[in-house]
Parts: sequence; structure tokens; C-alpha cells
Amino acid sequence: MQIPEDEILRYLGVRIPDENARRSARKAAEEVSCAAEPKGVYKKFAYSDGVLTDIDYRLPGKDIVRHLGGAKEVIVMAVTLGLKVDFETSRLGKISAGRAVMFDAAASAAAEAFADEFTDRIAAEIGSPVGDRFSPGYGDLPITVQRDVQMMLSADRKIGLSVDKDYTLIPLKSITAIAPVGAERCKKHDCKKCNKTDCAFRKE
Repeated sequence: MQIPEDEILRYLGVRIPDENARRSARKAAEEVSCAAEPKGVYKKFAYSDGVLTDIDYRLPGKDIVRHLGGAKEVIVMAVTLGLKVDFETSRLGKISAGRAVMFDAAASAAAEAFADEFTDRIAAEIGSPVGDRFSPGYGDLPITVQRDVQMMLSADRKIGLSVDKDYTLIPLKSITAIAPVGAERCKKHDCKKCNKTDCAFRKE
């Protein structure tokens, strides 16, 4: 799993990093790589106009329907870095707030990086490109869909991913998402699809 240094700094809102910031980001990436136990699970579903037709499940909201476009099939997926990353974030918070913040940013970047790698792996397995991911909480797709995805994938049993009463994913550095089959994935960061609304890059 490659953790992009620039993405770590993006999560921190650093627009013009100096060498010290880059060095800290590289160190945090190494620490996250040591702690992470990345796992993923997915299923492919037939899709039509907002409905996963295999299971007669309607995706709530208009934004996800717009995102999936005319896809005939979709991928529902979940990935996690594992609980050791959460434990290490908590441990570092008791030692150094600065190190904990940097580690947390690196872990967020790592989760996205692994999700990208896993998406590419899915595409190779099914023999078709898989487009950009859209996660619960983006646009008007409710965060409550996290639990539905977990149940569809048996993610608790297969990768140890649970959803708490507030629909937060546990482990924290986890992602659930839906993506169209047959579309090309954009390799460039798109602020419109990111839920980090306090990011300095978005403010530009």
C-alpha cells in the first residue's frame, strides 16, 4: 500500500509544505504502514435507475443516481485499515498531539489509497473498469446507508467492520462506497466529492 505524501499534507490543509512537514508526513506514513492490516470486501449487483435489482434495494437520494449514471451493474464495497490503527492514534494522542494529528492524517490518506488499490483489484477480478466511488454521507446519500452496506457485504464477519449507533464505522479508518461498473475512475482528487469541508484546499 503506497500512501501519497501529498495526500497526507492535503488532509492537514498544508498548501506549501516545507521539508520538515514532508519528513513528518513520510515518518507518519511508515508508522501507519506498520500498524495497518488492510482488508476489503465487495459484491457486484445488477443496477437500474437507483435500485440494486438483485436485492430490490433502492439507494436513497438523487446524487448517487446521478453519479452512477447509466450503469447496468455497480460495486458495493467496504475497506478498513483495522483496529490497530485506531489504537495507535489513541496511544500517540497521549504522547504528542502533533504526532497524533500527523498519524491520523496519514491513516486517512492510507484508507483512501487502499480503497483505490482495492477498486483496481476488483476491476481486474471482474474484467471491467470500476468508476469513482461514492460513499454514504456524500451529497444527499444518507450516512445511515453505512449499516445497509455492512449488512449487504457481511462486512462485520468478513473484515471486522461494524457500524455504531451513530452510523460511524468501526474501525474508524474504514470506507464504504458504491461505484459504477464500466466507467473509468478519475485518478485526480475532486474536492466536490470529499466530505472534508474545512480543508484549506476547498477554501481556495
